[in-house]
Amino acid sequence: MHTELELKSRGGWALGLLLGVALTLGACGKDEPEDKGMKPGAQGEAAVTATEPTRLELSVKAGQLYRFVCTATTMTGCKVQLRDATTLEPVGEARLSLATKQLNFFWTAATTGLAVLDVQSALEGEAGAFQYEFTEAADDAGDSADGAVPQPFSETEHAFIGFLERPDDVDAWRLTVPANHILRAVCSGFDGANRDPDMELIRPDGTLLGTYNAVQFNGGIADMAIKNAGGGDLLLRVRASGPYSANSTRYGCKVRDAGPDDHGDVAAEATAVTVPARVRVDLGAQNEVDVLAVDLVAGHEYLLRDDSNNSSPFHASTTVTDAQGQLLGAELASDRTGVSFVPPTTGRYFLALKRARGFGIWKWLIPEAFGYEITDVTP
Repeated sequence: MHTELELKSRGGWALGLLLGVALTLGACGKDEPEDKGMKPGAQGEAAVTATEPTRLELSVKAGQLYRFVCTATTMTGCKVQLRDATTLEPVGEARLSLATKQLNFFWTAATTGLAVLDVQSALEGEAGAFQYEFTEAADDAGDSADGAVPQPFSETEHAFIGFLERPDDVDAWRLTVPANHILRAVCSGFDGANRDPDMELIRPDGTLLGTYNAVQFNGGIADMAIKNAGGGDLLLRVRASGPYSANSTRYGCKVRDAGPDDHGDVAAEATAVTVPARVRVDLGAQNEVDVLAVDLVAGHEYLLRDDSNNSSPFHASTTVTDAQGQLLGAELASDRTGVSFVPPTTGRYFLALKRARGFGIWKWLIPEAFGYEITDVTP
């Protein structure tokens, strides 16, 4: 038999044990829940309907750059929209791919927690499937000389791929170009139709040598060509083209050494020729000038003409100066018809040639090389 005091004591002990278990279970229930959303490194496949996007939740950390790759498998392309995880309001512009099946979407997380992405077909009202990959990322190239990434440069064409991780991103690539050699370069966008990025070539001191956008030239000039007169490093900077900034994420560049300039740019570096003369003139670089030196006889009539065998309205125009630098004719139309020049005195003259456009049907490709002819046609 137990006394009443013993029973009360045992009852209190049992109640305490039950309370302890309950508190323990309660404490376990209050542990921090595991982060939701897909973790970086996740990849898989999903599908969209014709009316609703597929919503994905991703686990992110504030300040980290992320890359989401969507590859359309049974639809035209991908369209991705980042949304606020709380309000589901759109954050920034949607990005889409059309020219290619793959879309690379970059963003920097503003907060730690969840990021929400809506994925749908780039073609409105289309259902289909896509593959995805979610990873952490880093800017692939700096935007100035200090952060420029070197790329190989030689007579063999070299191709590389870059990413504009933000609409305002700038990528700088460093190319070492020998003195008086011509650099040829072109960069094209991958993630959308007619979404080629803007290009510029500059010296490390900031001197701008030329700009180019492939789609804006409508195929007329195949690439940007710049002569590196002094030799040394040049920076190829790439940025999204203004009206296409939301679709210029991934791009590919091709660069090569086109060799030394064929003729000097000034009278002191002119190529000497003898009448009658036929000279190949390569005006591949933007704003390039080739100068020829020729001895002419006073009172003789000389025909200056482009005898290139093509139907392009482009030709090599001629600016004539004498040995003292006096201008005797500016940008004469030395096209396939030709222009006459009669020297006032016997002596040396300098003919500065550059690309010019005359009358005629516009051709899709602008020629780079011309056959330039000097003939004595004195009656």
